Amino acid sequence: MTIALVGAILAIPVVSVAQTQDKIVYANVLNRNPIMEQVQIAEPRRVCREQQVVSQNAKSYTPSIVGGVIGGALGTQFGHGTGKKLATIGGAAIGASVGRDIQNKQGGHTVVQEVCHEETGYRYEDRVIGWRVTYEYDGQPYITRTASDPGDTIKLHVLIQPES
Repeated sequence: MTIALVGAILAIPVVSVAQTQDKIVYANVLNRNPIMEQVQIAEPRRVCREQQVVSQNAKSYTPSIVGGVIGGALGTQFGHGTGKKLATIGGAAIGASVGRDIQNKQGGHTVVQEVCHEETGYRYEDRVIGWRVTYEYDGQPYITRTASDPGDTIKLHVLIQPES
């Protein structure tokens, strides 16, 4: 009876277990068009122009000192005793003040100076941000978007799985 049982088991047809298959195929590209986007690009630039500027002369104590000395020397020509001392001091003070006023009235001189600053300009540029691709697989057209131009063929990842 054991032999009959073994024969019966061997007579049972072998059923294969369904498996999912993965394969790579190439499909013909029918059409491909770039997808464009306009982008704004900031461009810093240096802008310069010539401008007249009044340049101040460097401040000096020399005119005040010279004025004080001259005023003091003139003050010694007047009065006697204490009056002479007061005239000398007054002459020196007035001479120093006059020397300072003369220097301040001279002001400065006008020079042409280049004045620059930074400005941001903008330009617009069209950039390709992807590709709209029409391809044919198994006699049917399909449309997809890719990051780069696929060329004449597109690589497809095909998953084959039996229907359950």
